[in-house]
Amino acid sequence: MKIIVVGAGIVGASCAYHLMRDGHDVTVIDAGPAGGRASADAFGWINASFSETPEYYKLRRAAIDGFAEVSKAEGLPSVRWQGALWFEDAGADFDDQLTQMRDFGYEVSLLDQAEFRALEPHVANPPLRAVLGHVEGAAQGDEIARALLTASGATVITGCQVIAAEQGRIETDRGTMQADKIVVATGAGTAALTGLPMDNQRGVMLHTKPLKPVLEHIIMAPGCHFRQAPDGRIVMGGMFSGGGFEDVATQDLGAHMLKVLQKWLPVTALEVDQLRFGLRPVPADGLPAIGEWRGVYIATMHSGITLGPLVGQLVAKEISGHQQEMLATFRPERLKSFTRLTPDSR
Repeated sequence: MKIIVVGAGIVGASCAYHLMRDGHDVTVIDAGPAGGRASADAFGWINASFSETPEYYKLRRAAIDGFAEVSKAEGLPSVRWQGALWFEDAGADFDDQLTQMRDFGYEVSLLDQAEFRALEPHVANPPLRAVLGHVEGAAQGDEIARALLTASGATVITGCQVIAAEQGRIETDRGTMQADKIVVATGAGTAALTGLPMDNQRGVMLHTKPLKPVLEHIIMAPGCHFRQAPDGRIVMGGMFSGGGFEDVATQDLGAHMLKVLQKWLPVTALEVDQLRFGLRPVPADGLPAIGEWRGVYIATMHSGITLGPLVGQLVAKEISGHQQEMLATFRPERLKSFTRLTPDSR
């Protein structure tokens, strides 16, 4: 079967990788470079935390194993399974989140302050309590996407703008292209291309200049989250649940974020290397949208880094004619009742 995948981020790349392995003829098209936009700007946390429903937890937890499997098979770059230390909330909110994780059967442990300090001696202001997510990790999404595209053997066309997508064909700034199936994995651009209701969220990530190793884990602290990449950079953003720096002027943002980070890493010589601005692709109700929609197959979601490798496998199976029960509650049709589109998603 001839298939066009629109979007060369981690989700689209994974779809191409698994579709090619299933024997299809795949072409990947993206207006930007291979690796995608959101995948390049994401924090890169691989996890199953904050899963609102049992079905979503099941998908996310399976995705961690799926990520590990394809990473081992292909030697994917930048992947680290270092675990995460979460203490973003306190009091009853902390207790509720820990209870939900345990009820789902997630592999977590409750740590006290001394145990936290022993694991991360360079982190200041250690919390009285923290949750250690044992199976969690992180990766640079655009690097994973490019590695999967290369491993797939699919035809990749970059710098090509897709204007419209419908059953069996797309319109681009280079003309019309036809295929047996169209897969749309354009992240935050899904609304503009397909009309799917989206509630995309703006985000900014700080990347420092490389440091010697100072962190072992992903740190999810009140007001910010940060990790150390394999090349030594500290990657840091605001509250993972959304927001954090909207009231700071752009010209002051780097200095402000660095000051917030230094609260937690005061012993390091931190310097701003770059800021990355992006959009988190979020379907209107916050959950993934995967399946048929107006003649095309859509795969868009927040947590694309976590879900991408597994979702690509599930999408490939469905396009090959095998419906996946794990995706049953995430069909785009459920979003028909949502009519509001945020300015970011138009």
